[in-house]
Amino acid sequence: MSSRDDLIKEFDAAFQDFRSVLSGLTEHDFDTKWLDKRWGVREIAAHFTGWLGQMAGGLERMGRGEKPALEGVDWTDVQRWNDTFAEHVKGKRVTQVLDELEHATNAFKQAAIRLPDERYGEGKTAYRMFQAVGSPHLREHTEMVRTWRDEVGPTAR
Repeated sequence: MSSRDDLIKEFDAAFQDFRSVLSGLTEHDFDTKWLDKRWGVREIAAHFTGWLGQMAGGLERMGRGEKPALEGVDWTDVQRWNDTFAEHVKGKRVTQVLDELEHATNAFKQAAIRLPDERYGEGKTAYRMFQAVGSPHLREHTEMVRTWRDEVGPTAR
């Protein structure tokens, strides 16, 4: 299995675990702000949706021989991006939030598949992009949601 294929396989497993921890959560659960009293499941899902979309575009641009980020776009201002992503999902129903997450996930994976495998060596840009939004990051937030579910408990199990 190639490096790219390994990364995609790990991502798929981590994403399925993330989706399983969200299973059964209600609108109320998505609205509950338990992470620093500012974020909850809705914002975490939006965070992934936004970054997956940004990285999918970056991988697509790399496939055309361009730089990953558009001219004038600064991905290093992470908090500003996260705030933008969280703002984007305000007032959206859980089904819409999850549909957008699925769409962004599929776009990210398709962009990753189209980029040649040799672009995924450890330390290369595509590899670093995968690490930033991929399985390590998904697992981190999956555990946060799982801990919240276990300790505080959502309205639905």
